[in-house]
Amino acid sequence: MKALLLFSFLLFFFAGCEKEEKTEIKKTLYLRPGPNDGRDVIVAYRENDGGAYANFNHIHSPDLSATRWTFNSENAGQGTYRSYIKFSALYGLPDGSIIESAKLSLFGVSVGTAAPEGNSTYPGSPYSNYGSNKCWLKRVVENWNERTITWNNKPPTTDENQVEVPESTSRFNSDALDIDVTKLVQDMLDDNKKTAGFCLQLQNEEIYRSINFANSRYSDSTRRPRLVVTYKIDE
Repeated sequence: MKALLLFSFLLFFFAGCEKEEKTEIKKTLYLRPGPNDGRDVIVAYRENDGGAYANFNHIHSPDLSATRWTFNSENAGQGTYRSYIKFSALYGLPDGSIIESAKLSLFGVSVGTAAPEGNSTYPGSPYSNYGSNKCWLKRVVENWNERTITWNNKPPTTDENQVEVPESTSRFNSDALDIDVTKLVQDMLDDNKKTAGFCLQLQNEEIYRSINFANSRYSDSTRRPRLVVTYKIDE
C-alpha cells in the first residue's frame, strides 16, 4: 500500500513538472513588402523654396534617398532628403519575442528618380572630394503615416543602437546587404511593440552627398527592401 502511494505521488510530481516546462520555438520571418503593404517614403526640405518641399512628401517616388544637394537651377538653395521605412508585419510578433537576428538589405536603383545624379561616392566620382555618403539607420520613436508625414512633422529618432550603412561603390545599383539591425528591432519590440520603423539619413548632411535605394514601389520586386528576422519564443 505504501509503495502504491509513493508511486502515485511520484507520478503526480513528475507530471506537474512536465506541465511547467516550456518549449523554446525558433521562427524566421521574411519580409519584402510591395506597393500595397509597403510603408516607406522620402521627406525633404529646400532652404529657399518658401517651405514648399517641407510641407509634402515624395509618396510617388520608387526610391529611398539620403541626400544633401543644391537646387540652384530652381533658386531653391541647398536641400536635404531623409527616408522613413516601416515593416508593419513586426507588429504581429508575439509578446516576449527575443530577436536572435535581424538583417535588412537595401538594393540600389538603376536610375535615380528622387536624386537623378545617383550616388555621390564611387571610384571616379566627381563628388569624391565632398566626403563619404555613409548613412545611419536610426529607430523612429513615434508612429507616422506615409501619406501625411512631411519634413515639418517628421517623428523623432533615437541614436541608441543606430547602425551604419556603408558608402556606395557605384553611381547606380549599389546594394547594402544584410545590415545588422538586430538591436534596433529588439528595441522596437521592447518599446511596447512601437515598431515605428527606421530613418535613413546621411551621417554628415553636407552638400553633394547622396545615396539611393529602391523602395516598396520599385518596379523590380527583387530590388525592394528585405528584412529577415529570426526570433524565439517560449510556448
